[in-house]
Amino acid sequence: MLNHQKVLETLKSAFPYDRGVSLVARYADSQLQLPGGRAHIFIGDCHMLNKQDAEAYPSYRFLQDRDLRTLLIGLTTLKKDSPGQLKIWHLGDLFDIWRARGGLGPATEVGRITEAHSEICDLLTYGAPNGVGAQILAGNHDYELYKLPEWQAARYRIIENENPDGGDVLVLHGDIFEWIERLPDKVQERAVQFATGHAAGKIDLFNEEAAVAEINRGLKTGDAPIGKFQTNLSSEISNTTDFQSAAINVINAAAGEESAPNKLFFTAAFELSKAMRERGHDIRLMVIGHTHWARIVRGKTFEGKPFVLMDCGAWIGYCRFGQNEPWIHNGQIGVIADNEVRLYQIGWRPLS
Repeated sequence: MLNHQKVLETLKSAFPYDRGVSLVARYADSQLQLPGGRAHIFIGDCHMLNKQDAEAYPSYRFLQDRDLRTLLIGLTTLKKDSPGQLKIWHLGDLFDIWRARGGLGPATEVGRITEAHSEICDLLTYGAPNGVGAQILAGNHDYELYKLPEWQAARYRIIENENPDGGDVLVLHGDIFEWIERLPDKVQERAVQFATGHAAGKIDLFNEEAAVAEINRGLKTGDAPIGKFQTNLSSEISNTTDFQSAAINVINAAAGEESAPNKLFFTAAFELSKAMRERGHDIRLMVIGHTHWARIVRGKTFEGKPFVLMDCGAWIGYCRFGQNEPWIHNGQIGVIADNEVRLYQIGWRPLS
């Protein structure tokens, strides 16, 4: 099976320069018992716009094209050379329909953005050998992809484990947690509502319009961003795979303040995992984007099994590894293989 070593070799081959690939966080635990058979790579928020619209938001730095294209070309080769062993995901907000300024409606605006980023869109949507054939989720900034028949982007997916004693993986954009945590006394209720909707086979589990309205209460339509465009990553770790610890730069949900910023969404995710378990899914890993803040948060279920929230960051905005480090362009991905999850920072282009 495709493993982390092979994935890392591919990344370093695509970005061979100094600090081209940096490990942000790693967590390995045999008790995760994640679905086997293939590796999974997760790409976070891109918020693509056409060039004219992007220029209206200079501070948001819509400059991910070069590195994202390089990454997708490398992953296309890896997928072609590893048939059936790799699945690529885009975690939502591929497009930023909210900030599209043409006023031409979602379908037309998506068409304009797709045309402006045609090579990236082709690499994402075409299967090997011409692309990665990604599973594309809808985010809150492009939830219309969920409704457009030519896209039919999912709002969430469950990677199910064939082993009845193993854990499942829930993959979603993460904006539902923003809505839930704005109403902290409703956390458990909302989690049960989601899980019940899933068990009942409902199509619209998120009530997107209500969620968007709640999240953006008091903000100007299509303007102020959700998420962190300026993020401090954990200290950089060597690119070698000879790690001494199974947990590197992993946040312990049980330590310190439960409401600490770096534990954002963990409580809501944990409540959702409990509700999903009661409906037949033992979710031990939840994978999200949305916050633009790459991190791994770990805790335990009531049975003592590990439960992990992996936030895969973004491809928009900028980040740094420490107070004395330069700001660089965001470019984070998440990787799952065997019972290990990793986050990488891709590229090292200082802000101009």
